[in-house]
Amino acid sequence: MELDYALKEDFQLYKAAGVLASLLLVVGFQLLFPNRLALRDLALNWRVNLPIALINTVLMSLLCGACVCTWAVLVRENGIGFFSLAAFPGWLEVGATVVLLDWVAWAWHRANHRFRLLWRFHAVHHSDAHFDASTAFRFHPGELLISLGIRLAVVTLTGLPIAGLVAFEVIYAFFNLFVHSDIRLPAGLERLLGLVFVTPSLHRMHHSVRKSELDSNYGTIFSGWDRLWRTYTYAHAGTPVRVGLPTIREPVGLTRALKLPLEKS
Repeated sequence: MELDYALKEDFQLYKAAGVLASLLLVVGFQLLFPNRLALRDLALNWRVNLPIALINTVLMSLLCGACVCTWAVLVRENGIGFFSLAAFPGWLEVGATVVLLDWVAWAWHRANHRFRLLWRFHAVHHSDAHFDASTAFRFHPGELLISLGIRLAVVTLTGLPIAGLVAFEVIYAFFNLFVHSDIRLPAGLERLLGLVFVTPSLHRMHHSVRKSELDSNYGTIFSGWDRLWRTYTYAHAGTPVRVGLPTIREPVGLTRALKLPLEKS
């Protein structure tokens, strides 16, 4: 518990540092090794996606801050949840937390595609006509608020360790940016990485306007979940994919992105 208390105090710092380091790394590689997009496309994308990221950051900070971490400590203090009862070694708890939370993210992502109300909010993420690292920030505030309740429920049921939560937040932040990036990886490296992890080409396929491709490759960190549940579609850097929403042809600006869940279509 001493480690939990220590990490709780600086949870937001670790999370922010992980996001910033990942952003600098992924954007740097995206500029050095672009796959499809010109610099002009990237600039247009960031002009919409960065304000959405700022809105979400301010909103979630005001409403929650480090509430997930605080709640996780409280749950652990009261011996609630699977991890509290199982009493695994610390290293195993951390590893299991990363794997478990990535599966939860996969299942929640799939639910966002299967249920109409959730899709209305999640469609904002898919409304990006270009696919680059900034797409990782393009989530409607409504989706984040709903997902907050899911995260708190998972924390309560599992009693996961704070060290595992911190590790997951940092790793997930990197992969969320990485899989949305416009980086062109060498074919051999991408094929090898794809055996275990999600690659940009695999996730680009998920952003396709074609429903059969849209309903596949839900993973963020591990590609195994899609293989296991038969939602895996192979893709490489050269695979032709048109991303976006099939019902929207023109670029979706900031105002429309925020209003999109209210549109009838």
